[in-house]
Amino acid sequence: MAMTLDEASKLSNDILLQGVIETIIKDSPVLQQMPFIQIVGNGLTYNQEHGLPGVGWYHVGEDWQESAPDFTQLTATLKVMGGDADVDNFLKSTRSNIQDLETAVIEAKAKAVRHEFEKVFLQGDSAVDADQFDGLYKLLMGTAWIADTAYVLGDIVVPTAGLENGFRYECTVAGDSHATTEPTWPLTEGGTVVDNEVTWTCRFGSHLGSGVDGAALALSKLDELVDIVKGGKPDMFLMSRRSRRKVQALIRTSGAILETIPGRFGEQIQMYNGIPIAISDWVKDDRVRGTNADCSTIYAFQMGEGALCGLTSPEGLQAERIGSLETKDATRTRVKWYVSLALFSAVKAAMVTGVRG
Repeated sequence: MAMTLDEASKLSNDILLQGVIETIIKDSPVLQQMPFIQIVGNGLTYNQEHGLPGVGWYHVGEDWQESAPDFTQLTATLKVMGGDADVDNFLKSTRSNIQDLETAVIEAKAKAVRHEFEKVFLQGDSAVDADQFDGLYKLLMGTAWIADTAYVLGDIVVPTAGLENGFRYECTVAGDSHATTEPTWPLTEGGTVVDNEVTWTCRFGSHLGSGVDGAALALSKLDELVDIVKGGKPDMFLMSRRSRRKVQALIRTSGAILETIPGRFGEQIQMYNGIPIAISDWVKDDRVRGTNADCSTIYAFQMGEGALCGLTSPEGLQAERIGSLETKDATRTRVKWYVSLALFSAVKAAMVTGVRG
């Protein structure tokens, strides 16, 4: 069963751990809502859903045709994140309030854990740093079509940079792609296009581009992003502060205002189309798209088992008291987390790239 960090902390009698978790989730809309599945072992192999099996209508006595669902087997490996919080014993003994000093040091470490998780949640790339898990950007990016390339059955591509259309394309007839010309991609699930020797079949995807050089955000693009996420509305938009300001400006121009609801900690959460808008300082505003280097990304996703979900060891987030150190006059507390990320369905999360300010 998956549960959020907040719910998990209620099952612990460790006051220190409860305080660390509250500090971590307080300013993190993702960690306030993201459920985590506790797994035994160092990783989880799972089938990512890409599409449903087909069905048909038959007359009496007709042979039935089998149609299998579209799955891709993936493995998410737990990664180790954490840090040590050392409190100098001299300062502890000479300050008037011992607990406040220790609390401040551990709280600062907990905030650092939150910042690092949010950064890797969005930007993580195990090919660049094997100690990290793959973040949301990499999970949703897809592999761009390349001219004059040999493709085999089952290969998946998306249109070239900036032209991503919210669909992905599966190689259903193997061969070499056209030497120069990118095919005109179909926009209907199940539609096909012949690309030299290759036949591509259209499948639902998760990446929406804004043009080869990016483009200013339009509310219609946000609406399109919502529609890419299948099986209900997204649980959250995640964007940069700059993109949030742009959404506000567009709403004001239309003569409306953004709806707000109260958050758990008394904050006001803005909504668009009934979906909460969350802000992360780790959403980059300086991604390169064509000739421009001021592009950002907006994410929309559902969370939970069967959608976007965190993975953690059975102990979850840990605050371990190491105690007195041998090499210096200090007491150490270790905050650590064995954690990863899994996207169980490719149609439960999406992003729009190339968003300019």
